[in-house]
Amino acid sequence: MRIAIISDIHEDIVSLRRVIGKIDKKGYDRLICLGDISGFSVPHYSFQKTRSAHDCLSLLREREAVIVPGNHDYHAAKMLPESSPVFDFPPNWYELDYRQREELGQNAVWLHEENDLDPLYTHEDLAYLNTLPEFYIMKDTGRKLLFSHYVYPNLSGIRRGFYAYAREFDEHFTFMEQRQCEISVTGHVHARGCYTVSPGQFNQHRSRNIQLKAFPICIGIHPVTGDHNRSGFCIFDTERQTLRAERC
Repeated sequence: MRIAIISDIHEDIVSLRRVIGKIDKKGYDRLICLGDISGFSVPHYSFQKTRSAHDCLSLLREREAVIVPGNHDYHAAKMLPESSPVFDFPPNWYELDYRQREELGQNAVWLHEENDLDPLYTHEDLAYLNTLPEFYIMKDTGRKLLFSHYVYPNLSGIRRGFYAYAREFDEHFTFMEQRQCEISVTGHVHARGCYTVSPGQFNQHRSRNIQLKAFPICIGIHPVTGDHNRSGFCIFDTERQTLRAERC
């Protein structure tokens, strides 16, 4: 089975269509999206005239993609994570005003009003986002695969901060072990190329074929959004146990 994996679109419909076109040429059996379909941040992106979270979500749904939401999607749909103990959210979190949430959050969680434009989703888009799982486990691929926007205990990416050392992934590997998953794939960090983490080892890769040999392993992939010259996707071959990271 060939699994095409994308993440971090951030309303960049132009880049998403280009990436999907390249994935079509490569061929795939399933398409997985690791979230942040929305999230156009004014300080970081330059494609305001072409941005469309609605068109991005519609294209993914047309392709019957499996989607797990990212932190920007949680904010847009006013959802709270259920499996990630990243912060003690009050039940009325989204009913509070920005200043109240800023005081409670103490800079520990993302408050996307600071930089993000409204994604302009339809009511039906938001209802659909609210049906999405926090993480997805694929069981019919020999080794069980875990797909999430980021890593446990921050599966949704709502908590501020990124991991840069192998030891920071220890809780994620425990989370994987509890669910008998040997391979995990995440997005969120907008990596150049991709990275792999195994217990005690963190490796950064450029666009290349990676033969997976040691397990458990966590794989971080690059974003779809074309700003900052990092756009790309991955294709995982479950029979050969290879990951191809491609830049676009």
